Amino acid sequence: MNQGEHLNKQEDDQKFTDGDQTFINEQTDDDKRFSNTVVDNKEQSGLEALLELDNRNKQEFLSSEEKSLFQEFIVICQIRKDKYMSEQDPHLQFLMDKAVSKGVQKILKAQKIQDKEQWQKEQQRLMRLFYSDMNIGFITSTGQLKSTVFIYLHQSIASYLDNRQINLNFNKEDLKIIANYFSIDERNKSSKSSPEFTSPILTKEKSEKEQFKQNSAGSKTISQNEGEVENQLKRSLPLCHQSNWLKQEFIKKDYFKKQFLILQKTNENELKSGVQIFFVYRIKDDQIYAVKKSQLASNVISFFDVFSTVNLSEITNDQRKIREAKILSKLNHPNVLTLYDWWIEEEESGYSLYLMSEYCSYPGLKHQTNDLLNYAYYYLNPMNCKEKIEQIKTIMLQIMDGLEYIHKRGIVHRDLKPENIFVTYGIDCQLQVMLADFDQGKDVRESKLSIITDEKLNDQDLNSIKSRNTINSGTSGYATANSQINKEYDKMDEFYALGVTLLHLILAFPGEPKNRNLYTNTFAISDISDVLLLFDSWAVKLVQNRHPEFNFQQYFHLMELAKALLDKKVKEHDHIRKIIQSW
Repeated sequence: MNQGEHLNKQEDDQKFTDGDQTFINEQTDDDKRFSNTVVDNKEQSGLEALLELDNRNKQEFLSSEEKSLFQEFIVICQIRKDKYMSEQDPHLQFLMDKAVSKGVQKILKAQKIQDKEQWQKEQQRLMRLFYSDMNIGFITSTGQLKSTVFIYLHQSIASYLDNRQINLNFNKEDLKIIANYFSIDERNKSSKSSPEFTSPILTKEKSEKEQFKQNSAGSKTISQNEGEVENQLKRSLPLCHQSNWLKQEFIKKDYFKKQFLILQKTNENELKSGVQIFFVYRIKDDQIYAVKKSQLASNVISFFDVFSTVNLSEITNDQRKIREAKILSKLNHPNVLTLYDWWIEEEESGYSLYLMSEYCSYPGLKHQTNDLLNYAYYYLNPMNCKEKIEQIKTIMLQIMDGLEYIHKRGIVHRDLKPENIFVTYGIDCQLQVMLADFDQGKDVRESKLSIITDEKLNDQDLNSIKSRNTINSGTSGYATANSQINKEYDKMDEFYALGVTLLHLILAFPGEPKNRNLYTNTFAISDISDVLLLFDSWAVKLVQNRHPEFNFQQYFHLMELAKALLDKKVKEHDHIRKIIQSW
């Protein structure tokens, strides 16, 4: 799953539309004309006094007649900064206040108010923000910062800011905040008007359920609860009806729409056909997630499609997509993308599979990258040799930890490449990478109907892990001949892709894959010493952001490991790890 990058257009006050959302991008010089810092953020007593006053003002506002003129809004903010900032930093609250207020200030700018006192008075009239309604914290298990702010906006401007996004660069703070505004009142109205969904598939079962209750009424006591009745009904139904009933547990209607607020989404044609990525906010746990939506081809989803673990010689695209969800749901490791939930929705156009996973990006100020290839280009390329080798060492060890974890559980990825490895940093502010996009992954134990989620393979089975391909797997430039259909794919083919990935960490070529593939293919068929000068000439010509003193000779020992992996001379996880640790 390629989560994509947030839109980072730099034009001031530029607007563009994406579906039902209108986004506003703004570049600001952190103008302090009408901004007052009430208290020094180092003076704790002053901060406490400010919060106490703020709370009194809130209670007065809520009990006043004036409140009826306002709508409740939720503002979800993502915070980007190159240097680490704690979620407990009091200064963040002032910055969030400033960021959220920018939406109202844009309206005031259009009114061309020049007087400072009039500006502040008008802003107070249009918006109420209280620090007790502000929550700053981490996004899931990562070190990415986000903030949720509940505010009150005057009805006269509510429609203008509902479903809007404002991107703000605070240049003097070296900070960027992306703020998404949503009207709570408007969403409450729409949710009340939406009728409950009744699947036609379950109509027969529901009528049988009511009949069962009536027939059982004379023989059951009043104390029998609803759950007992339903359990007896399930056991009384034929197996085919039971499977349809189970279907209700994962086939939903409008679940995505009711559970999430969309912060950002890819265009439907931006990724491969039938796949769309959403960055969303779920209010019930105050978290930001990534949701991958995949259109399913079938008009009928059977019990077998979802629950079967049989290793089929012929597998449909729908079953392959569902298999990705089943594989990820069994994994729990810091270097594997976390899947929190998955379900199927019945829609007008058919069925769609939804995967709700960890939102993962590297929240840098200038470049927000989500995958390892982009991180290598924007962040590793400019580094000096010593710093880059240390970063590559950290990245490779984490990739090895993730690979060994899935291999020990009988899973092969089959499409390992930098684009399928996500980058962020943890709450300890250390770089963290995660294996992702398992849509070509496979559990080699499927034929044994293994259901033990954390069962580990013994050393003998681990060394012989392999899977027969029913499709052409992998990506050109990273895949061996064993990735072709009807070939046996094993962990050595994963190590080959790891070697190619290492080459792109040493130097990431920009643009289309053509130059990167030429780079790795030439390396694969050549002695290292024979291509160093050639590669240096390509770097000078094609990679503008490389370090001024970069040359491939500095990374000779890293290239030796890449060569050994491509030649399949290193066969054990521990052996690879020891080589990396020696750098």
